[in-house]
Amino acid sequence: MALARKTLTLSQKRMIAGLPAKVFDAWLDPKQACNPWNYGKTVGLAPKVGSLFCILKGRSGYIFGRILKLAKGKHLQFTWMSVYTRGLESTVTVHFKKHTAGTLMTLRHTGLPNDDYGRMHDAGWTHFLGKMEDHFAGNQ
Repeated sequence: MALARKTLTLSQKRMIAGLPAKVFDAWLDPKQACNPWNYGKTVGLAPKVGSLFCILKGRSGYIFGRILKLAKGKHLQFTWMSVYTRGLESTVTVHFKKHTAGTLMTLRHTGLPNDDYGRMHDAGWTHFLGKMEDHFAGNQ
């Protein structure tokens, strides 16, 4: 019988000065420095359900995942697994909602281990959402 692990959920919101379709496209473009796909060499990322991806991060490891749900300009859900998830297949859901100031981008990461490695993801997502904000504000 497998032992149940305690997991952690992280949530963040950020206002991005761009239209949802443009923010969505930038989030999925590994050539843009404002998203996690640009963090290392990304292999296999395709904007369609079932697509597998791997982010090669040099000596620090790999991130694996697959696209679960996708509605262009609205939302994206994918799995996320690395040494920092302790082998757990966690889930990231990102919503892009039109707002008078641009796009309200909401990220929710569920199924992370409830330990220091799992909590490190909060700083990582803060970093990438900040890069998205800077990208659309013209600060990159």
